[in-house]
Amino acid sequence: MSLNTRKKRKRELREEYIEQDGLIFQLPDETLLSIFKYLTIDELIVAASVCKWFRCIAYDDEFWTTIDLTSKPYSNRQLLKLLHRFPRNCTEVLKISGGSIHNNSGKLPLFTEQLSTLIQTSYPNLRYLHISQYDFHPNQRTIKNITCLPSNLQGLYLTKCEMLAPDISGPSAFFQVSKTSSNFQQLEILSFENSTCLQSMYIGYLPELYPHLVELNLNGCFRIKSISVFMNTLILYSKTLRRLYLSETQINDDTIHSICRKLKRLNILNIRNCKNVTINIVENLVTLKQLQKLIANDNIQTLYEQKKNEEN
Repeated sequence: MSLNTRKKRKRELREEYIEQDGLIFQLPDETLLSIFKYLTIDELIVAASVCKWFRCIAYDDEFWTTIDLTSKPYSNRQLLKLLHRFPRNCTEVLKISGGSIHNNSGKLPLFTEQLSTLIQTSYPNLRYLHISQYDFHPNQRTIKNITCLPSNLQGLYLTKCEMLAPDISGPSAFFQVSKTSSNFQQLEILSFENSTCLQSMYIGYLPELYPHLVELNLNGCFRIKSISVFMNTLILYSKTLRRLYLSETQINDDTIHSICRKLKRLNILNIRNCKNVTINIVENLVTLKQLQKLIANDNIQTLYEQKKNEEN
């Protein structure tokens, strides 16, 4: 008997012993499924190594509809290995986070073309992609354009990412519509929350790329200003946009005035901590009849609610 055969037989005997004497193995599948719901993806992978029964439960499609890999840091190499090892047709939501702790320089890891390609091939039915703390600066290994991300997405979240700091290589190219680019008709949610390098001029490329946005999140993008390109872009979404988040941007009263005139279908508007927005815009805000939730500083919020109550 070869060494590998003896090891395999020993492992099988050990699993049989566990099956006979381990109380947890007397539980029905439904109970174990309920217990495994509380495990992270990393913990499910560990549980799957216990025995064949655990592996069958841990790899159930129900647990892999959402893959959240933000509970601990992964290097790009580790992440590529994991995504390659666990492809899933059932996965609809993928969350990954880089962070500066992967290297000694303090810089964010690069979001590479290899990583983007593997996401598309491993999760063909992906609907929502969350990417936080990655660097999209022009580089030989990074993806060259936002259209290199999966085209069948309904929601794209780029949180705390660096991508558009001005440099001589032309930072707008990341958003610029290329000859090979096609409209992403399915994308409804686009978020750049706390991506502080994002500037107003780059928003102008979005309508051609993503013509049917329902939600646009620019919270924490403090370089966003009330310039004509930005305002004209918002107006182009007058028929679709329902949720707009502009907290901590440099928009002003004129921006709010234009929003209230053109974006009549807004349900949610966030203008909290916008230093250039004053209480004078409350009269305009009241004209947004479909607005269900206003998020603003206390003085604006209070007066807005008073005006709404008076109307009712």
